[in-house]
Amino acid sequence: MKRLLALLLALSMVFALSACGGGGKKAAFNASKEAYDNINAAYLIVDDFGHDIYEAWRVGIFDEKNISIKTLSKELTLSEDELKEGVVYLFYSMAENDDYEEGKEEDKQFFRENADKVFQLFKDDIFSVCVKIVSAAYVTNGKVAEAQELLTSAKGQMKTLSEKYSDYEHYPALKGYYTTTTAFFDFCQNPTGSFEQVKTTINEYRNDCRSYNKDLSYIFEE
Repeated sequence: MKRLLALLLALSMVFALSACGGGGKKAAFNASKEAYDNINAAYLIVDDFGHDIYEAWRVGIFDEKNISIKTLSKELTLSEDELKEGVVYLFYSMAENDDYEEGKEEDKQFFRENADKVFQLFKDDIFSVCVKIVSAAYVTNGKVAEAQELLTSAKGQMKTLSEKYSDYEHYPALKGYYTTTTAFFDFCQNPTGSFEQVKTTINEYRNDCRSYNKDLSYIFEE
């Protein structure tokens, strides 16, 4: 009888350990998937951001004589209206003690209607103005805030993963995807270097992010 009880106790411990291990692995997967979804959603925004920064820089250098809000928008993922709002934001940010959020609507409308004149005002630095308009447009259309919120959520989830499931097999790739996307996002908000350097930097970030995503997508995407 005692041997039977001992055997039952041993079996119950084995099943308990198995259940615990399986539950831990499932919990790690769920936490990782949430982080992956947020990082991937942020990357899609940042990838468009990087594309538009590069194209704005290119157009500002190689097609400066024919540039307008309309011709610029044809090369970007941003619409004419989004670029015009970027011009509005740019003028407010250049003016001391003026806040875009608190600006009068009639003043904003004046800048929207005269958005093309920004290229005449800064004709000696058109490529820089193009990039600044794009960066401003990503602020006013809410994409900067959206990407930041997604990455902030992912950061919290990555912290939980590092504390509880740092030995999870896909954690290193997920961490790499997060840190590279974050660095890419930071660069898009403040691009520096020559045109060729910017081109190289954006391509490197894209290639690294896509490599991480390729490794992770078949695991986490349904």
